[in-house]
Amino acid sequence: MKKIVLGLAFLGFIGGVQAQEAADKKVQAGLIVGAGMNFAKMATKKIASAGAGADWTIGANLNYTFNETVGITTGVEFDFSTLKYDAVDNVYYRYNDNTILTQDEAAEAEGTFLMTSRSQKPIYLTIPVMALFRTNFIGYFRYFGKFGLRSSFLLANTVTDEGTAYVNGSGLDDPFINPNAGGTSTTNENMTHSKNDLDFFKSSVGIAGGAEWNFTGSTCLVAELGYYYGFTDIHRSRKDENTSLATSNAGGVDDTPSFFNNAVKQSQLMFKVSILF
Repeated sequence: MKKIVLGLAFLGFIGGVQAQEAADKKVQAGLIVGAGMNFAKMATKKIASAGAGADWTIGANLNYTFNETVGITTGVEFDFSTLKYDAVDNVYYRYNDNTILTQDEAAEAEGTFLMTSRSQKPIYLTIPVMALFRTNFIGYFRYFGKFGLRSSFLLANTVTDEGTAYVNGSGLDDPFINPNAGGTSTTNENMTHSKNDLDFFKSSVGIAGGAEWNFTGSTCLVAELGYYYGFTDIHRSRKDENTSLATSNAGGVDDTPSFFNNAVKQSQLMFKVSILF
């Protein structure tokens, strides 16, 4: 029994020495990977969210500590997201080849597309700035909470739509004029907008918590779970000339298309693992 007690005490002493080496560092930096889900809060009834989308994250984080328990987290992360929508009304857009045209460019269109579902895959550069609160090490482990902002900048965006394609010829071939126009069921893959449909900037406020394991020297393995509430519209909804989606008034007194914005605020639930040196 005495040997067991001495052995446990020795292991605790070694763990304390290792943990202190990590605890004394004012700056920790390393790589981070993550996965999660995003949730769309729709501000239009013409398009609905088609369930949770996916988020994948890779990047580098840095922790700067003012003392052993309080600090700040920042870094650079690349977010690869998927957004999924279903059309509720008959939603159309004009296009040329693989380019979706805006309201101002509609007269130049080669075709019209009736969209039934949409999958968007944006890539963002994200900069988190979060306050960091940590416990002291308990053996090899310490626990933490974070609170702050994740601000993202759009790098790229591709769109894949399911629906019906119409070739614009005479007026009878145009579904905006003739509600009985004939089209072809198809998939518009890897489409881009002539002007970005997604806004260049989005931001969210969030809270996260997790544990840090000091497994060797001053190197730590970190796991965290966070929820981030998006408070900015991720689509460009401030100017009419940027709109590309429209509902049809075909067969009515005025057959002019009714253009509208897809307004969405996006929240994220994310699990991340990082290694810090």
